[in-house]
Amino acid sequence: MKRVVAEYEDADDASAAEADLRDADLEPVRPDVDNRFFDPAARPPEARGLVWGGLVGGVLGTVLLGAMALDFLWLPRLSPIMTASRLTLLVFGFGLGAAAGGFVGGVWGTYQDIPDPTGPRVAVDAPDDRASDAKERLRAHDPSALDEAVTTHR
Repeated sequence: MKRVVAEYEDADDASAAEADLRDADLEPVRPDVDNRFFDPAARPPEARGLVWGGLVGGVLGTVLLGAMALDFLWLPRLSPIMTASRLTLLVFGFGLGAAAGGFVGGVWGTYQDIPDPTGPRVAVDAPDDRASDAKERLRAHDPSALDEAVTTHR
């Protein structure tokens, strides 16, 4: 079974989506989610932290190893990697910085609040073979967010 959740900006769109699901013999509900971290329609804030942390860390890592390659900065413990070419050092610096920054940004993102839903939501529990049909029916009414989660395995 999969749970497909869609969030709409307009109540009329949500009502039309519910009617469309009922026509397909699926039973829609208006979900109440106590913890937004378990809501499939909610966008997790750690994803934003991962992206920004990875980008900032990548740039800082590139600048750090670029400065070492141009002899502006010298760190004795990192000197063995200085035998690589400048391009290799820049790519290596970007990779290390992106990994470290992405980790820090992801951890920072988990401490951020998830915004409350702005519009009505429609959810449906559908068997695996009908989940894609339910998702397409919900998508036909222009949701602002749409996602699915596996609820049970058979």
